[in-house]
Amino acid sequence: MHTTPRLWDADALKAHAQAASGLVTSAQAEQDWKRATIYVERALSDKSRHFETCRLPACRRARRCRGNPTVCLPPGAGTSAKVQAVIDNIYVTIQQQRRASVYDGRKLDLLDPVTRKLPGKR
Repeated sequence: MHTTPRLWDADALKAHAQAASGLVTSAQAEQDWKRATIYVERALSDKSRHFETCRLPACRRARRCRGNPTVCLPPGAGTSAKVQAVIDNIYVTIQQQRRASVYDGRKLDLLDPVTRKLPGKR
């Protein structure tokens, strides 16, 4: 039996594809964690009505947090165990939405929170 020799390294290609897939997955997971964190921080800021005295004009105009909540919230406001549990729940919900969209064959439409910076800072 005569086999044709391979002209490429199939194992190297497979390893590279798996590594690239892992990088994409970890980047997506990190982005989803940030999305969940910003969502909760904005809700905390809105509940405390920090938008009324916020330094960001977008927050004052919208009458809700539209910026980077770490600017508006006091230091350590989002570090309690209760807040972390809420962030975890939102992250799990995002992952469930991702899974459902794959099973349904539809595009996932997540609202991407945009963080704004203070005027004059880049």
